[in-house]
Amino acid sequence: MKLLALETSSERGSLAVISGSVIIERWIETPRAQTSLLFPLVKELLSEASLNLSDLDGIAFGRGPGSFTGLRVATAIAQGIGLSVALPILPISSLAALAQQAYHEHGLSRVLVCVDAHMGEVYWAAFEIQDGLSVPSLPESLTAPQVVSWKGLRPWGAVGSGCQTYSKTLASLLSGADQVLPGLRPRARDLFSQAKADLVAGKAQAAEQARPAYLRDESAWKGS
Repeated sequence: MKLLALETSSERGSLAVISGSVIIERWIETPRAQTSLLFPLVKELLSEASLNLSDLDGIAFGRGPGSFTGLRVATAIAQGIGLSVALPILPISSLAALAQQAYHEHGLSRVLVCVDAHMGEVYWAAFEIQDGLSVPSLPESLTAPQVVSWKGLRPWGAVGSGCQTYSKTLASLLSGADQVLPGLRPRARDLFSQAKADLVAGKAQAAEQARPAYLRDESAWKGS
């Protein structure tokens, strides 16, 4: 299976191509560069992988929640490419991608994901790994950090920037975690597992149907 993945929901963006078992990845280190660099890097990745857009089976993108501008950029690029060559689109939760990373790199099968949403709030959800995929056990939410909770079994870990930004507020909760990994950020390569499963299951979308998941409405972002 050949897929392109885009993930720009946080301050550090990335994109990746998978062809068989080979993954090629690029990073975009600053949010301001994501708009200008994302599409040129897509061309660079495909060239390195000796692929054309028409060779791809689909395009995955981190649908959020996360940076409003970043989500718009990833969605627009995915839609544009999808429309140009009639490729299916696979929107994947950026929080689930963090849980997937925690599983792949740190062996965590139960994960609380907590990401700084600014404005004194966090995006958060809880996941369990089932058959190698992140399955939500608590839904994605946008709340004050005081609302974040863990009701699952042990062992479990907490990941994401919210764990650092609100470390004092969350101290009691995080003291019960087996691992706390505040430095993890969503990565394009961690979209592939779910994207493959969704493509096989017929859950891909047409390009014009793909939408980001802001959780916070656009007017709130513009007022921030």
